[in-house]
Amino acid sequence: MKIKSNMISGIIATLILSAIAKLLSPFLPSLGAEAIAMLLGIILGNTVLSRASFAPGMKWAEKYPIEVGIALMGLTVTLKTIESLGINGILFILIQMTLTIVVVLYMGGRIFKVSNQAAMLMGAGNAVCGSSAIASVAPVIGATDDQRRTTVATVSLAGVVLLLVLPVLGPQILGNNNLLLGALVGGIVQSVGQVVGTAALINPTVVTYATLFKMLRVILLTVVVLVFARTAQKKSRMAGTPEITHKHGLQVPWFVTCFIIFLLINSFVSVPSVVTSGAKEIAGFFGVVNLAGIGLNLKIDTIKKSGSKFLTYGLVTAVFQVILAIVLIKVLF
Repeated sequence: MKIKSNMISGIIATLILSAIAKLLSPFLPSLGAEAIAMLLGIILGNTVLSRASFAPGMKWAEKYPIEVGIALMGLTVTLKTIESLGINGILFILIQMTLTIVVVLYMGGRIFKVSNQAAMLMGAGNAVCGSSAIASVAPVIGATDDQRRTTVATVSLAGVVLLLVLPVLGPQILGNNNLLLGALVGGIVQSVGQVVGTAALINPTVVTYATLFKMLRVILLTVVVLVFARTAQKKSRMAGTPEITHKHGLQVPWFVTCFIIFLLINSFVSVPSVVTSGAKEIAGFFGVVNLAGIGLNLKIDTIKKSGSKFLTYGLVTAVFQVILAIVLIKVLF
């Protein structure tokens, strides 16, 4: 995305905060640069950096640098790394996503009494990739802007809760098995950036595995959108209302395409170590920028606007996902 003039101050503030977090990390090794960046971001984003003029740049810094980082991660893994996920890893993602959608839709309709569209957006956002999935599903099911914004806020907040909880809970339950920790994080955390951020709070190897599991979910976004589109069309016909139409085709995110291309190159070509190590360093710093952005953009007002019903819906969904993931990991691995 093109950087506009009104974004510059927010981007600079986020980069400075990220650099400070990197400088402080040797003195606070138990936290690490990522956690420091996020905690400072939450504090500063609700105080001295709360001016609206910072918002556009901070939102840009949260979303776009990590996409570059994820693309570069393709240079740090090979097909052998993916092979280590095995058929069980693929089954884990398929079952986790399917049951998440089914249960979230059931809870939305029967327990929390939200609209069909809101329940579908919650299902897509939690099962696939947060706000990106919500943005993809919203037009094909005829969701309103208010429904989209509310579910984005709810899913994002649930993701922040998981970001704080999983780095502590995961090792307690699954030990130091990086593959299983990667499955836990990559299988349930909502947005791509939050997956990388959560895994980074554990260790760099978990980042690699979590990213691979997450990529499987992102690739399946097209399937989820098509299923929800057909469901929405069927409900429209049954209700006798005009059928929903959508103009835009489904597109694979550019960073997923680049990740796959770089992964294939690294698998079949001898890439110089200076390139792979450089890619790892850049991706690591962008991970810090991402967490700084998450912290800076998490406003107290956002929490209030979600409302108690949706917040409860989001937190119950997150708890269900964690329990389901742990059970599936114990059974499949």
